[in-house]
Amino acid sequence: MTTFPLAPSLAEALAFQAREQGSKTAYRSLPDGETEARSQTFSELELQVRAVAAHLQEVAAPGDRVLVLVPDAIDFALSFLACQYAGAVAVPVYPPYPLNSQRKVDTLRSIAADSGAVAVLSTDAVDYRTVFAASAPELAALHWIAVDTVDTYDATRYRRAGASEVSFLQYTSGSTSTPKGVVVTHEALVANQDYIRRAGRYDTDTVIVSWLPLFHDMGLIGTLLPAVFVGLEAVLMPPLAFVQSPVRWLRAVTRYRATVSGAPNSGYELCLRRVTEQDREGLELSSWKVAFNGAEPVRAATLEAFTRAFASHGFDERAHYPCYGLAENTLMVTGSRYDVRPPVLDVDLAALQKERRLVTGGAHRLVSSGVVLEGRRLEIVDPDTLLPVAPGEVGEIWSAGPDVAAGYWNNPDATRETFRAHLADSGDGPFLRTGDLGVFLDGDLYVCGRMKDVVIVDGRNHYPQDIEATVEDAHPAIRRNCLAAFAVEGADREELVVIAELDPHHRRADHAEVVRAVRTAVGTAHGVQADTVLLVAPGSVTKTTSGKVQRRACRAAYESGTLTPARTRPELEDAK
Repeated sequence: MTTFPLAPSLAEALAFQAREQGSKTAYRSLPDGETEARSQTFSELELQVRAVAAHLQEVAAPGDRVLVLVPDAIDFALSFLACQYAGAVAVPVYPPYPLNSQRKVDTLRSIAADSGAVAVLSTDAVDYRTVFAASAPELAALHWIAVDTVDTYDATRYRRAGASEVSFLQYTSGSTSTPKGVVVTHEALVANQDYIRRAGRYDTDTVIVSWLPLFHDMGLIGTLLPAVFVGLEAVLMPPLAFVQSPVRWLRAVTRYRATVSGAPNSGYELCLRRVTEQDREGLELSSWKVAFNGAEPVRAATLEAFTRAFASHGFDERAHYPCYGLAENTLMVTGSRYDVRPPVLDVDLAALQKERRLVTGGAHRLVSSGVVLEGRRLEIVDPDTLLPVAPGEVGEIWSAGPDVAAGYWNNPDATRETFRAHLADSGDGPFLRTGDLGVFLDGDLYVCGRMKDVVIVDGRNHYPQDIEATVEDAHPAIRRNCLAAFAVEGADREELVVIAELDPHHRRADHAEVVRAVRTAVGTAHGVQADTVLLVAPGSVTKTTSGKVQRRACRAAYESGTLTPARTRPELEDAK
C-alpha cells in the first residue's frame, strides 16, 4: 500500500499522479455495464488533459465558465480536468435525453445564461451542437470543442495557466427557469476530498466502482475525483446500464474487487427487486468495504434486506456506510464509522414530526447518517429562534468547515440566506443552513426530514413546481394551478404523489387516460415515476390567500384521507 498527500488543487493532483505513478490505471469505462471498452493510466490521462486544455486556452481565459456536456465517463473526466488545467471554471451539465426534450434543453439554456459560459466541451460522438442549432441557437453559437477528436500532440501547445479561486459550479436540480449554481472553490474541493479519504480510509490500493451520474455531486466528487486526488482506480459505467440490469453493478464489484461503491437507497432496493437468485450466481462481494448510501433517506429495512440477500456472496453488513451531504457543502458532511454496523434507532414518529424531539421505543426506524470528523462543526439549530436546540431535540442542520461552498453564483440574496447564518446567542458563524432537519444522539447524526419543499426520488432532488408544470401540460383535463406534487414515506423508499383537480369543463374525461398521461409526462420529463396520481374534485387543493399551493397542507390531507376524489362517472352530472 502506498499513500500520497493531497495536492492543493485538482490540476496539481493530476500532475503529481502522472509523475509518481504514471503507469497506474486511473479510469476504466464499461459503456454497456459489462464490457471494458477503454482504460487510461494517469500519464495517458494527463497528456490528453493538456491537449484539450491547450484548445480551451484558445477560446477561454482563466476564470471563464465552460460547460462540460459529455456522456462518456472518461471523456467527461478529461474534460473536467482540462478546465482545471486551463484555469477555467467547469460547469458540468446533464446531457439532454431524449435529445428532443425541450424542457431539458431549456434547463441547459438557463444554466449557460446564468453562468455566462463561453465554451462547451463535448464529443463528436454525439453532435449536440447540431441539435441545438434549432432549439437553442445561443448554445450552438458558443465555442465548441469535441474532446474525442483532439490529438495528443496538441499537448505541446499547452501553457501552465493561472487559476481562479473557483474550481467548478454545481448547478442544483431546481426550477428550470432559475437554476442555482453552487460555487465550489479549489480550497473547498480539496478539503472535502480529504474528508472523504479519511472517512473511507482510501489509499492507492482502493478501487471504486460506480454507475452514478458524473454531472451530479455524488458521482463527480464521490467517485470520479478521488481517483486523481488519492491515486486510486475508478471503474465507471453509465447510469442507464445499471437501471437496465442492476446485477451489472454487483458483477463489476466482483470482477474488479472493488473496495468502495455506493448508491442512493433506491439503488440497493432496485438490486433487491431485480437481481434474481440465478443472477447472483458467481457474485463475490467480500472485497466491498465501503458501501456508501446517501442522497436520499436511508432505510434500515433496505440495509437488512441487502445483507440477507448477499451475505452468502461475501457481503459484510459492516460495509454499509450511510452518509449525509449536499452540494452546498461540496459533498460529504457526515459518514459512518468505518467497519462498524451503522446504528439504528426505533423512535416515536409522532414525537419526531410534531414535537420535534427524539423519543425512543416507537415503530419508526432511523438510521444513523454517521459522525462528524475532525475539521467539521455541526450545530442543530431551531430554525425560528436561530438558537442551538437541547440534546435529543430536532432542529435544522447547520454546517461549518473549510469545504463549505462559497455561495450561489451571481445570487447574493440566496447566498446570504443559505451560507451566512449566525447563531442568535453567540453570534458564531458563518454557517451553511442545510434546510434539513436532524438530531444528535451519542455522537451520531440522524437526519429526520426536510424543511424545504424538495422531492428526493432515486437520489436526485426535484422541485415540486417543476413536476407540477409538467403535469399541467400532460392533459387538458388537468386544472391549471390546482395541483400539488410531494413525497411521502413508502414501504421501502420515498414515493412521489401527485394530486390534481379536474377542470370542470372536462367532466367527461377518461380518468384512467388522464392518470396515464400524467405518469408518462412525469417519467419522460423528469426520469421519475409518479407512484400515486390522485384526481380530486375542484377546490380540493389548498392554497394561500395569494393563490400559492400549500403543499404541506395537501400532503396532510392526502395522508389523512380527507381529499375528495373527482367523480368517476361524469354521466351522474348529466343526470341532474
